Amino acid sequence: MNVKKWVISHFPTIRKSQTVGEALRKMREYACDYCIVLDENDKFEGVLYKSSIRESELDALVDEYVTFPDFYVVEDSNVEEAALMLIENRDQILPVVNNNAEVIGVLTVQEVLEAFTELSAMDEPGTRIILELPDKPGELKRVIDVLANNKMNILSILTLKDDGKRQVSIKVQCEDPETIANLLEIYEINYISIIEEEGF
Repeated sequence: MNVKKWVISHFPTIRKSQTVGEALRKMREYACDYCIVLDENDKFEGVLYKSSIRESELDALVDEYVTFPDFYVVEDSNVEEAALMLIENRDQILPVVNNNAEVIGVLTVQEVLEAFTELSAMDEPGTRIILELPDKPGELKRVIDVLANNKMNILSILTLKDDGKRQVSIKVQCEDPETIANLLEIYEINYISIIEEEGF
């Protein structure tokens, strides 16, 4: 899934030639502690953080305090890549640009968490199955085939490598955990837990 769906498109911008006082007013207006800095052609120039101008004169130019981030993403990047960049950079925001280097928005940890909530189908009613499978080809396919052959729509699949095995979370569009448990037992598929989720 690309980041465009979760981008915050309402964000403060300022030019390098403007003053610290103007930047602070923008931050107050948007209730945040950063501004995206643009050049005279509206191209991405960097980020201005409140922490970097706290002791500055109000009439000082923004240009002196602009930080060009090590990380930013283009609009067709996937959300997993954005999450990795936020973790590695440990920054508050991740600018999102188009192919012309124009800023179309920003991402924060909050938006990435919302994205993963949707990717895991937490927002939809259904039942989540937690399994531990051998980490080898065909093991997950066997489970998916059983669910598909029994007309169960899969809403999400997540996997995590754990000590040579795979922890697998599968959410299906079925609100009857007992039916799923019986089905897995018939096919001798061991599971850790089966939990109904209401969604939100």
